[in-house]
Amino acid sequence: MKSLYGAALATFLLWLQAAPAVAECSSTKCPDAAAIAQGRATIQETCGCTRAGQTHGKYVKCVKSTLKLANLTALIPDKPCRKLIMQCESSSICGKPNAAVCCTLKKNGKLKASIAGKPTKCKGSACGAFLGLFSTFDACATDGTCAGPVTTTTTTTTIPSAGGAVLQGALIPTPGRFNFNLMLGIPGANSACNTSFPGTHACTYAELQSAAAAGDLDGLRDTAGTAVTSFWAIDSSQPGLQQCIDDAAGGSSLNWEYGTAHTPSRGQKVSLDNAAGTLGPLQSGVQCNLGGSSSVGCCR
Repeated sequence: MKSLYGAALATFLLWLQAAPAVAECSSTKCPDAAAIAQGRATIQETCGCTRAGQTHGKYVKCVKSTLKLANLTALIPDKPCRKLIMQCESSSICGKPNAAVCCTLKKNGKLKASIAGKPTKCKGSACGAFLGLFSTFDACATDGTCAGPVTTTTTTTTIPSAGGAVLQGALIPTPGRFNFNLMLGIPGANSACNTSFPGTHACTYAELQSAAAAGDLDGLRDTAGTAVTSFWAIDSSQPGLQQCIDDAAGGSSLNWEYGTAHTPSRGQKVSLDNAAGTLGPLQSGVQCNLGGSSSVGCCR
């Protein structure tokens, strides 16, 4: 997919419809800053940091549950680091559309970061959303001014642009039990696609094949800026036991909602040669929770 990589202006224009950019949420116990940043971007997209109607309480509850998902625990296996992310996201203006992070340098030279209901209530610098920074952990510079937007060179912060003939982008990898925007299965994937790429839905396998033929998959990156290497193959014409159907006793009997290995339910996926933009052969019999995470494409 021929993508453009935005600078600060692109971050400003897109923050309402995509996962917000994040800066540093760090600890000496968690040296992998890149993993922390990717995890936060995943959470902010999944939980809808800037989604219309979101509240801070619901957002924090979503963060807590999302941190327990397999793709997050695999990315950030250390519990103290997941706790750090919880702290950073709890101390944010996510779900508070009118709020601002206030940055003040006290007389003793120490930085104070706080949250006010609106920018005019800030003492010092009113920072945050307009720079793509949402937490008291990352919105302030050490001199009490705003930290500024995340570094936007092509090697650090990337924003995939929508513009393919079929596929507009891709969600972050997920196990076969889809859980996006606090919804399971296809509805959750459709909602997350429409949040990040308005007017889109979760791509079917046939649509992925059309996207490959149109050249949309060349160099494709997901909403966290990571190269996409595989997709779940969504195909309602396939047997439910090949579409991660929730066939457990008392389950929903809906596709892409199954998350264990206790029944015959399995999934289908397809690999992506990211450089060439070509799909590999269809793989069936993939365990929905242990077969690794794959992306969901967003098509119009």
